[in-house]
Amino acid sequence: MTPERWHLEIMFPGLRNSDYEVTSPADPQYNCVAWAGGIDDEWWDARNPDTFWPDGLPRGGTVDIAMAGLATMGYARCDDDSMVAGVEKIAIYAQGDEFAHVARQLPTGRWTSKLGSQFDIEHELGALTSTANRGGPVQYGEVVAYMQRRRGN
Repeated sequence: MTPERWHLEIMFPGLRNSDYEVTSPADPQYNCVAWAGGIDDEWWDARNPDTFWPDGLPRGGTVDIAMAGLATMGYARCDDDSMVAGVEKIAIYAQGDEFAHVARQLPTGRWTSKLGSQFDIEHELGALTSTANRGGPVQYGEVVAYMQRRRGN
């Protein structure tokens, strides 16, 4: 087992019994919100006034605030994670109303996530939920909403 996989499986025990792949080295330059929009050189965080957040949007940690920021990337709310030709979807994880993580659906139907300042991974959607990660130090909660945009934005 590589050191990256060992580290990830300690943080996210739900990855141990799932099919996942580390797709990039750790990089503190960007986070999951930026990665959802295809951005890999900026940290988007509505909670931290020292990081980027779109002008005119409120700051805070709620799902609604996160969705407002993601809407500036062209995403709009949708009903589910079903594959639609020409459409890119994201899944929003939360603990209650507190935003925790966002993953982006790949054209294959699998998901990609930037795990904080750590690695990008390709994974199964449920492998990062709190249900899958009982006992792990990172708890992203459950998927509470989906958004979509035309692929290629």
